[in-house]
Amino acid sequence: MITPAIVINFLQSGFNPGISDVALIGAGMFSQAFSFNFDGQQFVIRLNSHPEDFLKDAFAYRQFASSKLPIPKMIEFGCFDEIHYFAITECCQGMTLNDLEAGAIEQTLPSLFNTLHTIHTLDSSNYSGWGLTDASGNGRFASWQDYLLSFYNQKFPFTWKQLFRETFMEQELYEKALVAIQNNLQFCSTQKYWVHGDFGFDNVMSDGQRITGVLDWAESLLGDYVYDIAYLEFWSENICYKQRWLQWLRNRQINFSLDHFEERLRCYMLHIGLKGLAIAAIRNNMQDYTQVKAKIQKILNAD
Repeated sequence: MITPAIVINFLQSGFNPGISDVALIGAGMFSQAFSFNFDGQQFVIRLNSHPEDFLKDAFAYRQFASSKLPIPKMIEFGCFDEIHYFAITECCQGMTLNDLEAGAIEQTLPSLFNTLHTIHTLDSSNYSGWGLTDASGNGRFASWQDYLLSFYNQKFPFTWKQLFRETFMEQELYEKALVAIQNNLQFCSTQKYWVHGDFGFDNVMSDGQRITGVLDWAESLLGDYVYDIAYLEFWSENICYKQRWLQWLRNRQINFSLDHFEERLRCYMLHIGLKGLAIAAIRNNMQDYTQVKAKIQKILNAD
């Protein structure tokens, strides 16, 4: 774990001795984030051993940032030490959705869905491929179905056989979920949309009324927009995002294709679940594995 003392020494020696008030504001599976002050303004420095994550953030700002889609501007990017890279960005107002009170999240939902709709209506016609994108915005797969069946993870390379052999990953559960995914692939959209892939929770900032920042574009995809709804629904503990989003869509009278919506949603929730199981197994985290397994079984039992 990198400490604030290490970060302030890096910033003061490498950029300006007037930088002050470095504080840890978040730490995820792959990165740490620190706030700091300079010349009366607040900024954020994030550290990560995967440089493409930051390159994708910079791409998203250059191509997509607008008043409807607030993405923090990247000011500086480079090497932090032998294994970490850094990115300095503007600081967004407010706090993450995970840090908001339940009532504040409810007030934020209209702005949240408006922001998500802005992402889904971005022009994808100039980008090739499907699935997980690279730093230039192009997908890595020939089709959306190819991406889904690959379970490609750029940070945790694995094979299912390896997980069955070396971890507590259960082959029977995997096979049941995979069959359900395969049975629903025929219903997946053939129209290509921009998909954030990791939308909500720790990656969306709000002032309690409106969305003030959309962070972390490392998992951005070219595929079916329903995947983002499935992500919100799968990982939510208290809010039925599916129903709230459908109601928002009806109220706005937005003409988005909802053909086979439930089948698509189920397919993507199971895909998200299996990816989560694999990561938990790789990291030997039985608590996360048990929680994700319960969500998957609930979806399978609802059939």
